Amino acid sequence: MRATRWFLAAVLLVGTGACRTPQPDAPAQGAQATAVTCALPASPSELIPLSDDPYPGELHEVFDVPDAPEWWAPAPPDAERERYRMALGTRLGAQALGHRALLERVHATHAALVGTPMGRESENTSRVLAGTAGQVGPVTCLEWSLFQHQARRFPMIERPTEFGAYVLRGHGRIRVYLSGADRIGGRLYSGVRDRVMADVARGFAPVAHVHNHPFMFDRKPGDRMWTTPETVNDVGGGVAPSLTDVQAFRMMRQSFGLQGAWVTNGLDTGRYTSEDFDRLSAWD
Repeated sequence: MRATRWFLAAVLLVGTGACRTPQPDAPAQGAQATAVTCALPASPSELIPLSDDPYPGELHEVFDVPDAPEWWAPAPPDAERERYRMALGTRLGAQALGHRALLERVHATHAALVGTPMGRESENTSRVLAGTAGQVGPVTCLEWSLFQHQARRFPMIERPTEFGAYVLRGHGRIRVYLSGADRIGGRLYSGVRDRVMADVARGFAPVAHVHNHPFMFDRKPGDRMWTTPETVNDVGGGVAPSLTDVQAFRMMRQSFGLQGAWVTNGLDTGRYTSEDFDRLSAWD
Protein backbone atom coordinates (compact mmCIF):
# COMPACT_ATOMS: atom_id res chain seq x y z
CA MET A 1 0.00 0.00 0.00
CA ARG A 2 1.40 3.39 -0.99
CA ALA A 3 1.18 4.87 2.50
CA THR A 4 3.15 1.95 3.89
CA ARG A 5 6.15 3.02 1.80
CA TRP A 6 5.96 6.59 3.07
CA PHE A 7 5.55 5.89 6.74
CA LEU A 8 8.06 3.06 6.98
CA ALA A 9 10.67 5.81 6.65
CA ALA A 10 8.80 7.99 9.12
CA VAL A 11 8.65 5.22 11.72
CA LEU A 12 12.37 4.63 11.55
CA LEU A 13 13.19 8.32 11.80
CA VAL A 14 10.76 9.20 14.56
CA GLY A 15 11.99 6.18 16.47
CA THR A 16 15.41 7.75 16.60
CA GLY A 17 14.58 10.67 18.02
CA ALA A 18 -14.08 13.64 25.10
CA CYS A 19 -14.33 15.98 22.28
CA ARG A 20 -13.87 14.47 18.81
CA THR A 21 -13.53 17.63 16.76
CA PRO A 22 -11.35 16.56 13.81
CA GLN A 23 -9.62 19.91 13.31
CA PRO A 24 -9.72 23.44 14.72
CA ASP A 25 -12.49 25.74 13.54
CA ALA A 26 -11.23 29.09 14.81
CA PRO A 27 -7.90 30.89 14.88
CA ALA A 28 -5.69 30.48 17.89
CA GLN A 29 -5.63 33.23 20.49
CA GLY A 30 -3.55 36.15 19.28
CA ALA A 31 -4.23 35.54 15.60
CA GLN A 32 -4.73 38.62 13.46
CA ALA A 33 -7.52 39.03 10.93
CA THR A 34 -6.21 38.37 7.42
CA ALA A 35 -7.48 37.65 3.93
CA VAL A 36 -6.97 34.03 2.91
CA THR A 37 -6.94 32.95 -0.73
CA CYS A 38 -6.75 29.21 0.05
CA ALA A 39 -3.31 28.83 -1.46
CA LEU A 40 0.15 28.55 0.00
CA PRO A 41 2.58 31.40 -0.62
CA ALA A 42 4.32 31.22 -3.99
CA SER A 43 7.61 30.46 -2.27
CA PRO A 44 8.34 28.71 1.04
CA SER A 45 9.79 30.70 3.88
CA GLU A 46 12.62 28.19 4.08
CA LEU A 47 14.02 25.05 2.48
CA ILE A 48 15.41 22.40 4.82
CA PRO A 49 18.67 20.92 3.47
CA LEU A 50 18.35 17.54 1.83
CA SER A 51 19.93 14.31 2.97
CA ASP A 52 23.06 13.00 1.26
CA ASP A 53 21.04 10.68 -0.99
CA PRO A 54 17.86 12.56 -1.99
CA TYR A 55 15.02 11.09 -3.99
CA PRO A 56 14.33 12.62 -7.42
CA GLY A 57 12.45 15.86 -6.90
CA GLU A 58 12.67 15.68 -3.12
CA LEU A 59 11.92 18.90 -1.23
CA HIS A 60 11.36 19.72 2.43
CA GLU A 61 9.70 23.13 2.58
CA VAL A 62 8.56 25.36 5.43
CA PHE A 63 5.49 27.57 5.07
CA ASP A 64 4.42 30.06 7.73
CA VAL A 65 1.12 31.93 7.41
CA PRO A 66 -1.18 33.92 9.71
CA ASP A 67 -3.81 31.78 11.40
CA ALA A 68 -7.35 32.44 10.14
CA PRO A 69 -10.68 30.55 10.19
CA GLU A 70 -10.66 30.12 6.40
CA TRP A 71 -7.74 27.67 6.53
CA TRP A 72 -9.78 25.22 8.63
CA ALA A 73 -13.06 25.55 6.70
CA PRO A 74 -14.09 23.48 3.65
CA ALA A 75 -12.19 24.64 0.58
CA PRO A 76 -14.24 26.98 -1.61
CA PRO A 77 -15.02 26.06 -5.25
CA ASP A 78 -11.84 25.87 -7.28
CA ALA A 79 -11.46 25.36 -11.04
CA GLU A 80 -8.30 23.31 -10.58
CA ARG A 81 -9.96 20.93 -8.14
CA GLU A 82 -13.02 20.65 -10.39
CA ARG A 83 -10.83 19.62 -13.33
CA TYR A 84 -9.24 17.01 -11.10
CA ARG A 85 -12.66 15.73 -10.02
CA MET A 86 -13.89 15.53 -13.60
CA ALA A 87 -10.78 13.65 -14.72
CA LEU A 88 -11.29 11.14 -11.92
CA GLY A 89 -14.96 10.82 -12.83
CA THR A 90 -13.99 9.97 -16.39
CA ARG A 91 -11.80 7.15 -15.08
CA LEU A 92 -14.02 5.83 -12.30
CA GLY A 93 -17.51 7.18 -12.87
CA ALA A 94 -18.99 10.03 -10.86
CA GLN A 95 -20.78 7.69 -8.44
CA ALA A 96 -17.50 5.98 -7.55
CA LEU A 97 -15.93 9.19 -6.26
CA GLY A 98 -17.85 9.37 -2.99
CA HIS A 99 -15.56 8.70 -0.06
CA ARG A 100 -17.64 5.73 1.07
CA ALA A 101 -17.61 4.11 -2.37
CA LEU A 102 -13.85 4.53 -2.54
CA LEU A 103 -13.35 3.06 0.92
CA GLU A 104 -15.58 0.12 0.07
CA ARG A 105 -13.57 -0.53 -3.07
CA VAL A 106 -10.25 -0.42 -1.20
CA HIS A 107 -11.71 -2.57 1.58
CA ALA A 108 -12.89 -5.25 -0.85
CA THR A 109 -9.46 -5.38 -2.50
CA HIS A 110 -7.68 -5.94 0.79
CA ALA A 111 -10.31 -8.20 2.34
CA ALA A 112 -9.89 -10.56 -0.62
CA LEU A 113 -6.27 -11.04 0.49
CA VAL A 114 -7.27 -12.60 3.83
CA GLY A 115 -4.46 -14.64 5.32
CA THR A 116 -1.76 -12.39 3.88
CA PRO A 117 -0.09 -9.36 5.48
CA MET A 118 -1.87 -7.08 2.99
CA GLY A 119 -5.21 -8.56 4.05
CA ARG A 120 -4.92 -6.89 7.45
CA GLU A 121 -5.15 -3.48 5.75
CA SER A 122 -8.90 -4.04 5.59
CA GLU A 123 -9.11 -3.66 9.39
CA ASN A 124 -8.84 0.13 9.31
CA THR A 125 -11.16 0.64 6.36
CA SER A 126 -13.71 -1.48 8.25
CA ARG A 127 -13.54 0.81 11.27
CA VAL A 128 -13.80 3.99 9.23
CA LEU A 129 -16.76 2.60 7.28
CA ALA A 130 -18.44 1.57 10.55
CA GLY A 131 -17.93 5.03 12.03
CA THR A 132 -15.94 3.74 15.01
CA ALA A 133 -12.76 5.63 14.13
CA GLY A 134 -12.18 8.94 12.43
CA GLN A 135 -14.45 11.31 10.55
CA VAL A 136 -14.48 11.91 6.81
CA GLY A 137 -15.42 15.23 5.25
CA PRO A 138 -14.70 17.57 2.36
CA VAL A 139 -11.14 18.76 1.94
CA THR A 140 -10.37 21.97 3.84
CA CYS A 141 -8.66 25.06 2.50
CA LEU A 142 -5.39 24.10 4.21
CA GLU A 143 -5.52 20.47 3.06
CA TRP A 144 -6.32 21.48 -0.51
CA SER A 145 -3.49 24.00 -0.60
CA LEU A 146 -1.02 21.26 0.39
CA PHE A 147 -2.42 18.80 -2.12
CA GLN A 148 -2.46 21.48 -4.82
CA HIS A 149 1.17 22.40 -4.17
CA GLN A 150 2.30 18.80 -4.74
CA ALA A 151 -0.04 18.32 -7.73
CA ARG A 152 1.39 21.36 -9.45
CA ARG A 153 4.82 19.81 -9.19
CA PHE A 154 3.68 16.35 -10.35
CA PRO A 155 0.22 15.94 -11.96
CA MET A 156 -1.64 13.57 -9.65
CA ILE A 157 -3.46 11.53 -12.28
CA GLU A 158 -0.73 11.25 -14.89
CA ARG A 159 2.11 10.83 -12.37
CA PRO A 160 0.76 10.14 -8.89
CA THR A 161 3.01 11.04 -5.97
CA GLU A 162 2.73 11.47 -2.23
CA PHE A 163 3.46 14.31 0.13
CA GLY A 164 3.57 14.46 3.90
CA ALA A 165 3.32 17.51 6.12
CA TYR A 166 3.32 18.48 9.76
CA VAL A 167 0.78 21.17 10.62
CA LEU A 168 1.72 23.23 13.69
CA ARG A 169 -0.27 26.05 15.24
CA GLY A 170 0.68 28.73 17.73
CA HIS A 171 1.48 32.38 18.37
CA GLY A 172 -1.19 33.39 15.84
CA ARG A 173 0.53 31.42 13.07
CA ILE A 174 0.19 28.18 11.14
CA ARG A 175 3.54 26.58 10.37
CA VAL A 176 3.74 23.70 7.90
CA TYR A 177 6.65 21.40 7.19
CA LEU A 178 5.87 19.98 3.75
CA SER A 179 7.83 17.08 2.26
CA GLY A 180 7.39 15.62 -1.20
CA ALA A 181 9.24 13.99 -4.06
CA ASP A 182 8.69 12.44 -7.49
CA ARG A 183 7.59 9.08 -6.14
CA ILE A 184 4.93 7.08 -4.38
CA GLY A 185 6.12 7.19 -0.80
CA GLY A 186 8.76 9.41 0.68
CA ARG A 187 10.56 10.16 3.88
CA LEU A 188 10.56 12.54 6.79
CA TYR A 189 14.08 12.58 8.07
CA SER A 190 15.65 13.96 11.22
CA GLY A 191 16.11 17.45 9.76
CA VAL A 192 12.32 17.80 9.66
CA ARG A 193 11.60 15.97 12.87
CA ASP A 194 14.08 18.03 14.88
CA ARG A 195 12.55 21.29 13.66
CA VAL A 196 9.05 20.10 14.55
CA MET A 197 10.11 19.07 18.03
CA ALA A 198 11.88 22.39 18.61
CA ASP A 199 8.75 24.29 17.58
CA VAL A 200 6.60 22.19 19.90
CA ALA A 201 9.00 23.04 22.73
CA ARG A 202 8.48 26.73 21.89
CA GLY A 203 4.73 26.45 22.30
CA PHE A 204 3.46 25.38 18.89
CA ALA A 205 0.75 22.69 18.98
CA PRO A 206 1.38 19.66 16.72
CA VAL A 207 -2.15 19.74 15.30
CA ALA A 208 -1.77 17.00 12.71
CA HIS A 209 0.33 15.10 10.27
CA VAL A 210 -1.28 15.06 6.83
CA HIS A 211 -0.45 12.95 3.81
CA ASN A 212 -2.25 11.95 0.64
CA HIS A 213 -3.39 8.64 -0.77
CA PRO A 214 -3.19 9.19 -4.54
CA PHE A 215 -5.27 7.51 -7.21
CA MET A 216 -3.20 5.05 -9.23
CA PHE A 217 -4.34 3.92 -12.67
CA ASP A 218 -2.97 1.53 -15.31
CA ARG A 219 -0.91 -0.36 -12.75
CA LYS A 220 1.50 -3.15 -13.65
CA PRO A 221 3.51 -5.34 -11.27
CA GLY A 222 6.92 -3.87 -10.59
CA ASP A 223 6.06 -0.33 -11.70
CA ARG A 224 6.90 2.95 -9.92
CA MET A 225 3.71 2.56 -7.86
CA TRP A 226 5.07 -0.51 -6.07
CA THR A 227 2.39 -2.61 -7.73
CA THR A 228 2.20 -6.35 -7.02
CA PRO A 229 -0.03 -8.94 -8.71
CA GLU A 230 -2.40 -8.59 -5.75
CA THR A 231 -2.72 -4.80 -5.99
CA VAL A 232 -2.84 -4.35 -9.76
CA ASN A 233 -6.55 -3.41 -9.56
CA ASP A 234 -6.26 -1.26 -6.43
CA VAL A 235 -6.74 2.31 -7.67
CA GLY A 236 -6.25 3.75 -4.19
CA GLY A 237 -7.73 7.08 -3.16
CA GLY A 238 -9.24 5.78 0.08
CA VAL A 239 -8.79 7.99 3.13
CA ALA A 240 -8.34 5.33 5.83
CA PRO A 241 -4.80 5.07 7.22
CA SER A 242 -2.68 2.01 6.60
CA LEU A 243 -1.31 -0.16 9.39
CA THR A 244 2.10 1.48 9.05
CA ASP A 245 0.51 4.93 9.03
CA VAL A 246 -1.07 4.23 12.42
CA GLN A 247 2.16 2.82 13.81
CA ALA A 248 3.92 6.05 12.82
CA PHE A 249 1.11 8.20 14.26
CA ARG A 250 1.43 6.46 17.62
CA MET A 251 5.20 6.98 17.71
CA MET A 252 4.78 10.67 16.81
CA ARG A 253 2.23 11.01 19.61
CA GLN A 254 4.68 9.47 22.04
CA SER A 255 7.65 11.55 20.81
CA PHE A 256 6.09 15.02 20.71
CA GLY A 257 2.37 14.78 21.39
CA LEU A 258 0.92 14.59 17.87
CA GLN A 259 -2.75 15.52 18.25
CA GLY A 260 -4.21 14.16 15.03
CA ALA A 261 -3.66 12.88 11.51
CA TRP A 262 -5.33 13.64 8.20
CA VAL A 263 -5.39 11.41 5.11
CA THR A 264 -6.61 13.14 1.96
CA ASN A 265 -7.18 12.35 -1.71
CA GLY A 266 -7.66 15.99 -2.68
CA LEU A 267 -11.46 15.77 -2.58
CA ASP A 268 -12.18 14.33 0.86
CA THR A 269 -10.12 13.84 3.99
CA GLY A 270 -10.21 11.28 6.78
CA ARG A 271 -9.37 13.02 10.05
CA TYR A 272 -8.21 11.07 13.07
CA THR A 273 -7.70 12.19 16.66
CA SER A 274 -4.94 10.89 18.90
CA GLU A 275 -7.60 8.71 20.56
CA ASP A 276 -8.39 7.22 17.16
CA PHE A 277 -4.78 6.03 16.91
CA ASP A 278 -5.69 3.43 19.55
CA ARG A 279 -8.97 2.49 17.87
CA LEU A 280 -7.19 1.73 14.61
CA SER A 281 -4.89 -1.17 13.83
CA ALA A 282 -1.12 -0.93 13.46
CA TRP A 283 1.58 -3.46 12.61
CA ASP A 284 2.70 -3.75 16.23
